Amino acid sequence: MVRVGIVARPHGVRGAVAITLDNPASESLLGIGHVHLGGDRRRFEVRRSARGKSGQIILELEGIDSIESAETLRGLEVLLEEDQLPPLGEDEYWHRDLLGLQAVRPDGTPLGRVREIVDTADVPVLVVAHGKEEHFVPFTRRYVPEVSIAEGRVVVDPPEVMG
Repeated sequence: MVRVGIVARPHGVRGAVAITLDNPASESLLGIGHVHLGGDRRRFEVRRSARGKSGQIILELEGIDSIESAETLRGLEVLLEEDQLPPLGEDEYWHRDLLGLQAVRPDGTPLGRVREIVDTADVPVLVVAHGKEEHFVPFTRRYVPEVSIAEGRVVVDPPEVMG
C-alpha cells in the first residue's frame, strides 16, 4: 500500500470528504474504484471523485452518507494498492524508496542517510542526517545528480548555505 494523502475534512453535508494529497499535482485518485483508509486499511468503494481546491480531491465513498459519518474519517491516511498507481516516469521516485539511502558527495565522501523528505511549494527537499548534523538538499538534478535505488545510495551536492 502507498499513502497518497489524508482525509482533511467532510465536504458538504452528504458525506463526501476532501482529501489533501501528499503530491498536490497527483491525479491518482481521479476515477479510482476504491481506496483504503487508516491503519486498519479499511476498503471503501468510491462512488465519485472530483477535483477540489488546490492540492485536494473530493471523494464520495460507499457507506459514508452524512457529514457525521464523514467526520469520523478526518485525519485518516488514504492508501492505494501499488497496482492502482500510474507507472513512474524517468527520474521519478517514491519517497519511501529514497528514505534510508546512503548520501555521498560527488567525490564519494559520506554525508549520512536520507532521513526525511520535506515537500515544499517549489521542490521536495531531502533531509540528510548524520548524528545531529543535517543537510537540506533540494531534490533537483543540480543538487542530486545521481540516484541509485539498487545500490542504496544517492549522490548529493548540497548548497553550502543550506548544509
